Amino acid sequence: MTTTGPPIKLSPTLDAWEQQPDETPRRHGQFVTYRDLGRTRTLQKAAEGLQLHAVTVRKAAARFRWRERAEAWDRHLDRLYEAGWVEERRKAAEADARILGAAIGKLAQRLGTLEAQKMTVGDFIRLLDVAMRHRRALFGDPGATIAITGPGGNPLAVQLAEFAQMPAEQRRVRLADLAEAVQRRTRALDGADDDDDGPPAQDEEDDSP
Repeated sequence: MTTTGPPIKLSPTLDAWEQQPDETPRRHGQFVTYRDLGRTRTLQKAAEGLQLHAVTVRKAAARFRWRERAEAWDRHLDRLYEAGWVEERRKAAEADARILGAAIGKLAQRLGTLEAQKMTVGDFIRLLDVAMRHRRALFGDPGATIAITGPGGNPLAVQLAEFAQMPAEQRRVRLADLAEAVQRRTRALDGADDDDDGPPAQDEEDDSP
């Protein structure tokens, strides 16, 4: 097949970089040499690699639409590269979630042994900070759902002020609620349902004689 004539028509059923119906294996091999030079490819480099005259290569490139097909190949590689990074980020996020889940599980175990009446406001601040940073890392910014509003200060300041003024028993209740919330997050991370902790359902009695 000569390199003269109008540009070939690309098959709608084939990728642009594949061998086209009006393209011989030899001509396609020449295109592949040009394509695989990468984004810095030039017709001159292709001519040198193919050991062909530059004019011959220019005619073949025009006839078989090398530039257009090479650009389609570049876009294809970009999509593969992006898909690969998306998968790597997903794997990294899953690994981080497992690590965070293990850490918050240890915190939840420790909460059961804490004596609320011995905790200072500073202790509560650090405990709350750990729990909330873990929640944000796993579930995104929770500000729209956990904010505590009210007169006299920002949400966190209001909550800390309330905690500082609570009697010992009420502090224990509040910390128990926090521990349960942390445990629910851990179970959610592990794929468990909150209802799994309930008693098993009883079969209905058969009323038939």
